[in-house]
Amino acid sequence: MVRLIITALLFSIPSHSPPSGSVEDGPFSVRQFQPESTLEDDALESYFKSAGPLAIEFFEHLTLLSNPWLGGREPGTEGSKLAGDYITWNLEKTALIPAFDHNTSWFQPFDFNIDGTAPNVKKAFFGIDDMALLEERDYVVLGNSGSGTITAPITFVGYAIESGDNGYSSFDDDSDLTGQIALMLRYEPLDENGASQWSNRRFSPHSNIKNKMQAVIDRGAVGVILVNPPNCRDGRRGLETTRSSRFGSTNIPIVQCTEQIANIALPSEQSIAQLKQLADDGEITTTPINQKASLNIEVETSSLLAKNIGGILQGRGELADEWLVIGSHYDHVGFGYTGTSTPGVLHRGADDNASGISANLILARLFSEFYESSEDESLRSILFIFFDAEEAGLRGSAHFVKEPTMDLESINAMINLDMVGNLSNDNLSISGTGTAIEFEEFVPEIIEASTITASLTPGGTGPSDHTNFYAKDIPVLFFFTGMTPEYHTPQDEAFTTNPAGGAIVTELTYDFAKGLVNDNKLTFTSNTKGGAGRTTRMPSPVRLGIHPSYSEILETGILLTGVSEGTSAADAGLQANDILLAWNDVELTGGRKLMELLKDSAPGDEISFTVQREGKNIIVKVTLKAP
Repeated sequence: MVRLIITALLFSIPSHSPPSGSVEDGPFSVRQFQPESTLEDDALESYFKSAGPLAIEFFEHLTLLSNPWLGGREPGTEGSKLAGDYITWNLEKTALIPAFDHNTSWFQPFDFNIDGTAPNVKKAFFGIDDMALLEERDYVVLGNSGSGTITAPITFVGYAIESGDNGYSSFDDDSDLTGQIALMLRYEPLDENGASQWSNRRFSPHSNIKNKMQAVIDRGAVGVILVNPPNCRDGRRGLETTRSSRFGSTNIPIVQCTEQIANIALPSEQSIAQLKQLADDGEITTTPINQKASLNIEVETSSLLAKNIGGILQGRGELADEWLVIGSHYDHVGFGYTGTSTPGVLHRGADDNASGISANLILARLFSEFYESSEDESLRSILFIFFDAEEAGLRGSAHFVKEPTMDLESINAMINLDMVGNLSNDNLSISGTGTAIEFEEFVPEIIEASTITASLTPGGTGPSDHTNFYAKDIPVLFFFTGMTPEYHTPQDEAFTTNPAGGAIVTELTYDFAKGLVNDNKLTFTSNTKGGAGRTTRMPSPVRLGIHPSYSEILETGILLTGVSEGTSAADAGLQANDILLAWNDVELTGGRKLMELLKDSAPGDEISFTVQREGKNIIVKVTLKAP
């Protein structure tokens, strides 16, 4: 690795250097000034000559893309633009054509909001009839609120649950909330002790607030007033303390008010506690309230402008309308805007993922030369795509599969290159090897002809961009050289990578890709009997082996999309669609909380997980194992 070479250079400096400087007469011409090197065998030059031209090319790309000048390639920044200019300059040089806007643009722009960040509430007014209420004391604007100015009648909608257990519904078949402001109870029906009727611990998926909000919006509601149900044992107390965006986003004004204010909105003979009891018993659906409310909300979301970059190598013959997609994300976390424990410090992102960009740019050049010289009459078209905002939740690839430039069914396979810059002992992880029937023979055939020892994982999901393609029934292969101590830290720099190893991974990917551009179309299969090569990128002493959902974020708990074979989770019987609610007695509020607990654990620890399965809560004991 380059850092080892530099270390060798430092230690090769003679220890008998003069104790102080000296002067001497110089030569008549500076061209005659040729002091002998004190370094042994010019180690850095020897390293790259031995590694070969692809390693030099790989390192040239990587050092530029991880230079501080680019500011960590945070989406929407000048550094991201500079990285994009460098990528498109290389694509043009290799004679590719732009992938977007009918082959006129290299860029596919999109906006995204950062999960968990608070919108800027520029204006907030909430009144009931002629009474103006006080923000923060009487109500708060929720993070999923849109902007708008409305005065409209209030309608009580109970828990706003479309379809709950035992035929429960907050709505009639003809419930119409057009032009109404919905007064909504949080969570779900409670028993006499204030606990959920549908879950033994906390709440069931029916309490998902995004679904409840969408149910009233679908029926024409123009605003929402949310209130906590009185005497709710497991619910949050008081108003939301932060204007979190974890509830998603809407285009209507949404506030949360106190129980006292909810009572003011009701006729004198009614209280929110009485209406809650009727909703608990299933004896009330949408009910108009003889009061009006006024909402004047203006919010400004912290959206970032991102853009995917793509270039096309046009195929020919019968396969010209079929595709191979080779992808790598080009964004990183900048000065720690997301995904790091050290915000405010520059993160250069050399391995993650200047390495994947470097390999992808080399592949674009190699394939351009191959297509020009090949005598094959039929070759698939190739899209070389560089995703933005991967670090914020696979946003770029999600946007692409939502608005693709080709029929997704015409994609033969997607190859994903993410963190391929630290090959150690020629050991490489390849995920997705079970996503096509043909991979059972194709993958070992390529590997056995190489010097690589490959760790094969059948599953097609994981925290990188191939996941979004696999979700569209597209075979995927994900190349990954492993976790390093530098991951998502300011220490992920060029000199900590292995350029020679990057060249090896690039050549191997080239061999795989060549087999996917001219053979018979692959047969997708989701029967992978396993999971992603990386269930997480955060280093920990144990591995649970779960695949959390990256698209469905619950109000509490972690939804699983699967588990990896041979892991602690699989041994204990955890399975897809389980919801992890608690670790022993600690509530699991999300993936970050789970990672904190895993990092403080050791192999052999036994954990009692509270798991919601098919609407019922059960206890699953898991014995943790080392990764």
